[in-house]
Amino acid sequence: MHSQLSVRIYPYWGRQRDVLSKIDDVLVRFSRLFGTGILHPPLQIGTLLVAFTLIHSAAFYTSNEIAWILLWFGYLGILGVGRAWVANEKQRTAIARKLSDADPDTLPDLRISALLSSLQLFIIIPLLMRSSHSIFGLYEVPENALLSDWMLLGVDLLFRSFLDWSEIYGVQLSSIELDSMGGRHLFMILLLTIDFILIQGLLRVFEIRRTISEGVAATVRDPEMAYRLGSRAVPSLLLMLEDEAISGEQCKNVIEALAVLREASACELILDRFDDDELRDTAIAAMVVIGHLPPLLDALNSPSKPKRTGSITALRKLALPESIPGLLAIISNSQGDEKEQIVQALSAAGTSSHPHLRGLLSDSNKRVKLAALQGLKLDNSPSLMLQLIEMSTDQDADVRLAVVDAMQRFSDGRVVQPLARALEDDDERVARQAKRSLDHLESVAARKGR
Repeated sequence: MHSQLSVRIYPYWGRQRDVLSKIDDVLVRFSRLFGTGILHPPLQIGTLLVAFTLIHSAAFYTSNEIAWILLWFGYLGILGVGRAWVANEKQRTAIARKLSDADPDTLPDLRISALLSSLQLFIIIPLLMRSSHSIFGLYEVPENALLSDWMLLGVDLLFRSFLDWSEIYGVQLSSIELDSMGGRHLFMILLLTIDFILIQGLLRVFEIRRTISEGVAATVRDPEMAYRLGSRAVPSLLLMLEDEAISGEQCKNVIEALAVLREASACELILDRFDDDELRDTAIAAMVVIGHLPPLLDALNSPSKPKRTGSITALRKLALPESIPGLLAIISNSQGDEKEQIVQALSAAGTSSHPHLRGLLSDSNKRVKLAALQGLKLDNSPSLMLQLIEMSTDQDADVRLAVVDAMQRFSDGRVVQPLARALEDDDERVARQAKRSLDHLESVAARKGR
């Protein structure tokens, strides 16, 4: 008997769930007319406000019948936006719990839209009751009733949704009274709508806070959680990065999480970690992933050497021509290893840096010269060739070695004489390299002669 009853009940509730699910899906689709499918927040909110403004305006500038239809569309729009927000948050929760691999930042953030659409009830409910009364005569309305009386009726309705305290204390703001059964039904539908939206909103807000809190707490062990939470995790992660109590592996994971999100606002806090030997490599890698240049360029002038060298390293890995002016601005005041690192960063910036690198070939620092020559390995310009010919008699053997190696790129007879002279160089390495360079040029000339 019990099993037969269960068979009867469960299919019934299953069918009811299917129907409710389809209605919910229709409302979500309908809400796209109010901008819920738009990813860009200002455009999304603008679309929603324009849609509701048109509906509100219709209540004043069209016939009662048209206004009544449009106001019901607005009412359904409020429900639809709310259901779209719930569906959106459920999808985000599934991503955070690793039930989905979607990117949460590809989903529109509907929190503000849901709030703004809910506030439209303060306008739509009074207008809807007024237009319904104009068509069907649902309420007992004084002859001198104004629009403000209908607005106050909406406020009375709102008060009744908060534990009906207005009934307890006998508070009634509007002079309009319920009359027909149809008016009471409409009043009840709107009251249930307010209760539904309030309960739905409160539950969803608590769920959002719990999901973000749990996800951020897990980020210190698993940076991937930041990807699953999306940009909503950023404020909490920034607070954690500011917290001096978070250090070591946990701090590394927080930095990596912000890098996963490519959060530019975290750059200053990450740059501060360049001074920490344990975190420096992670912080540099994060700045490269984020790829935001201005903080790195500003850090080039920092009094902290670790911060300067870390920024130079990050700029070298980014290899962007936009970094060249900033690097050139500090190179004249740099020395030793730091100056060499700047030259390497310039070299990584591509052909735009070649004129500046050629100027550095006359630097007094051997390592700077060698770094500049390495950065010019793709430069076959005549001006570089002439500089190489001049440098072939440099006092430093390592420089001469790099010069005779670079000369083999130039199929110009003017390099033959310095290479031939280098065959007699006091340093055997230079002489051997000069021989290889001449052999290479000879083979190139032979191939061209064919």
